[in-house]
Amino acid sequence: MRFMIRTAGFALTVLAAATFATASSAATLTLSDVSSDATPAADLSGTITLDVLGGNTLSLTLLNQTSAPDAFNMNGVWWNGDAGVSGLSVTSATHSANGDVLAAWTPVEAATTANGFGAFDFALTDGVGAGNPNLIQPGESIVFLMTITGSCTTTACTAANFVLGNGSGYLAAAKFVNGPDDPESPGNEDSAFGAVIPEPTTAMLLGTGLLLLSLGRRQA
Repeated sequence: MRFMIRTAGFALTVLAAATFATASSAATLTLSDVSSDATPAADLSGTITLDVLGGNTLSLTLLNQTSAPDAFNMNGVWWNGDAGVSGLSVTSATHSANGDVLAAWTPVEAATTANGFGAFDFALTDGVGAGNPNLIQPGESIVFLMTITGSCTTTACTAANFVLGNGSGYLAAAKFVNGPDDPESPGNEDSAFGAVIPEPTTAMLLGTGLLLLSLGRRQA
């Protein structure tokens, strides 16, 4: 498992779970377990679903699950990739409400940071501004399709090759903007980052595996 991350100065949420669907190789990462500042973690709600289609197409769906009175918009997502993946190029971005929004989200950014979570391998951000209708509003989602450049270190790329921790242990992150009154700056809209960390059982299994490996080396 690899690690990296970034900083920015907004609020921030951390994960809850990485769920791999049994019917496919898709992985869904759930946000809103931890907040980076005074913004309550429960206010930051959304999911990131990753899947690999046809062997060389990465599908990423960013879903906004925030709701009143703490509704936020979303305008960025950060994630990692297998060491063999040299790049990603976005080919389509389909908004559940506004249709084709490719122009607002191109290109895939590399080696950028998400506030307080460190650097991630890849990112997609809508940099047009808070008034941009392509922002993901509560209840909406965007499906991004990206062509994978390079090859995964496994026999074939799967969602698991894009659910990897960075240097600070975060699997992915998203930015929440235009929220309710900011608890740290009353009278201003709240902005926050949410990030994903391995669920406790995953972290425990990883730790156990490393311990057994260490014991095995000592016995050898």
